[in-house]
Amino acid sequence: MDTESRKQELILSDLFIHIFRLAVQQAGHLALRLQGEVRLEHKTGANSPESAALTSVDLAIQDVVLHLLLHRLGGAALDAEEETELTGLFPAPAPGRPLIVLDPVDGTLNYAENSQDYAIMGALLLDGLYLASVIHFPAWGRTYWAQRDVGAWLQTHREAPRQIGIEEAPATVLIPPKSFQPAQDSLQGSGYSVVQSRCSAVDATAPVSGRGCGSLSLVPLDRRRAIGFLITAEAGGSVLLAGQPWAGDDPETLSKSSAPAVVADSHETAARLSSLLDCAT
Repeated sequence: MDTESRKQELILSDLFIHIFRLAVQQAGHLALRLQGEVRLEHKTGANSPESAALTSVDLAIQDVVLHLLLHRLGGAALDAEEETELTGLFPAPAPGRPLIVLDPVDGTLNYAENSQDYAIMGALLLDGLYLASVIHFPAWGRTYWAQRDVGAWLQTHREAPRQIGIEEAPATVLIPPKSFQPAQDSLQGSGYSVVQSRCSAVDATAPVSGRGCGSLSLVPLDRRRAIGFLITAEAGGSVLLAGQPWAGDDPETLSKSSAPAVVADSHETAARLSSLLDCAT
C-alpha cells in the first residue's frame, strides 16, 4: 500500500472512531436508563434464540448511532443488525466504499435479563479488511477501540483514554451456550475452567478485559462477532480461524471452514486451545 492510501485509511478510521465513540456513549446512557423497563420480543425468521431476541432499545439505540454516523460518514455503506428506517439512507456496498458494521445491543437476552454483559459495538471495513472497531459496555462504563496496525485503547468513565495490552487473566475459557460437551470436557481436563457467555463482545475481548485467557466460537463467523477480534489482536492477543491466524478479513469473504474461532491472550494459548478442540472432535 502506498503512503497516501495509508494516510487516507488512517484519516477515515480516526473519524469513525471519534464519531462512533460519541454515539455509543450517548446511546449507552439510554440503555442504562431503560434496562428493566422494556419487553423482550422475537424477530421472525431468526435461526437461533440469541439472534431472535429484540427489544425496543435495540431499535432506539440503532437510530441514535445512525443519526450521528449519517451526519459525518453518510457516504459509507451500512450493515446494521436491525431494520430501521435510517438504514435506507446509506448507499449500497460497492468496491472501494467503506462499510460500517453495527450491532446496537450485542447480548440482547442478557440485557433483557438485567445482566451487565451486553454491549454496543461497530466496525469500519474497507476493501474487505477491518480498519477500526469500537465496543462500549454501558454497565461497565468502559469503551474499547482499536485501529488497524496502530493499537488498542480503553476509556473508563471520565478518565482519559489509554493504550492497552493484554490483561492478566485466569485460566478461564468463554464458550457459547450449548457448545458440544466433548469440547468442554477437553478444556476442563486440561485445567481450564469453562464459562458460558451469550455476548460476542465479551467473548472476543476476554483477554483484553481480563474476563478469561481465551474464548471459543464453534460456528461460522459473521461480521459482528469479528468486531472484537481487532481489539484483541491490536492489544497483542491472538485470533485463530480454523487454526490459522486471522488477518483482519471480513468473515463474509471467508469460507465456512473458518470455524472454529479461537481468541486468546497469546499465540501459545491460542494454539493450545485449538489443539484441544481438535482432540475433542
